[in-house]
Amino acid sequence: MDLLTLLGVLLGGAAVIVGFMLEGGQFASLLQPEALLVVLGGTLGAVMIQNTWTRFFDAIRRLRAVFVRPQQVDEATLVAVLEWGDQAKLNGLLAFESMDWQGIHPFARRGLELLASGVSTAVLEDALNRELEAYGRTHMAAARVWQQAGGYAPTFGILGSVLGLIQVTAHLVEPSQLGTGIAVAFVATLYGLALANLVFLPLYGKMRAHIESELRLRKLYLDGLLAISRKETPHTIATRLAGEIRGRGEANAWARQNASAGLRDSAPVN
Repeated sequence: MDLLTLLGVLLGGAAVIVGFMLEGGQFASLLQPEALLVVLGGTLGAVMIQNTWTRFFDAIRRLRAVFVRPQQVDEATLVAVLEWGDQAKLNGLLAFESMDWQGIHPFARRGLELLASGVSTAVLEDALNRELEAYGRTHMAAARVWQQAGGYAPTFGILGSVLGLIQVTAHLVEPSQLGTGIAVAFVATLYGLALANLVFLPLYGKMRAHIESELRLRKLYLDGLLAISRKETPHTIATRLAGEIRGRGEANAWARQNASAGLRDSAPVN
C-alpha cells in the first residue's frame, strides 16, 4: 500500500492550519460547513454535468489506485518475458496453451493466448495495440474528472465568498459584526483553493503517473510478445528490451549478464 498520498494530504493540510494558527487565527473559525457545502456541492454538480454516469463513477472507483504502488518495469519483468521466449524456442508456441497463468499480468496473458492460437504477428500487434490504446483512453478519461474538479473548486470557493459577502452587506447597520462576517465569507475561498491544490489536482497527477507506469509495463510486454512471435532468440529479446531498465549502463550490464547466463542466440522457433 502506498501511504504517500495520505501523508501528503495530511502534511499539506496541517501546514495550512498550523500556519494560520501561528498567525493568531482560531481553528474554529475555519470550520464553516455552509462554505464546504457550497464548494463541494458546486464542484460535484459541475463535474457531473461535464461527464457521463459511467465516466463519473469510473473516476470514483479508480481512486483506490492512488493508494497502491504501481507495478514497475524491473529485472523480474524482463526475466519473465525471456522465460517465455525460452519456452517458445524449446517447445514451440503451443506450449503457452498449458501455462500456469497465476501471477501473469492480464495483458501479457492475452498476448500469450493469442500466440498459442497461432495468429500472425500483424494480427497480434494490432489486437494488443488496440487494447493498449483503449486502456490509456478510458483510464485517462477517468483521471481527468479529478482535473476538472480541481479547476472548478476555486471558482465555487469564490462563489461561496460572494454569497457570504451578500449576507455581510445585509447587516451593515451592525459594524461590529462586519469583520467577523467578512472573515467567515472568505473561508469558502480557502476551501476551494485547498481542495483543488491539496486533493483534486494531486489526485489527477498521481492517477496519471500510475497510468503512464502501467502503459510502460504493457508496452514492454507488447514488444516482448512481438519479438517472440517473430521468432527472435532470447538473447536478441534481452538486448532489445534491456533499455527499459533504469540507466543505460545498468541495462547493458543486465543484458550481458543474461547473455552469459545462457540466453544466447540459438536455433529459431519451429
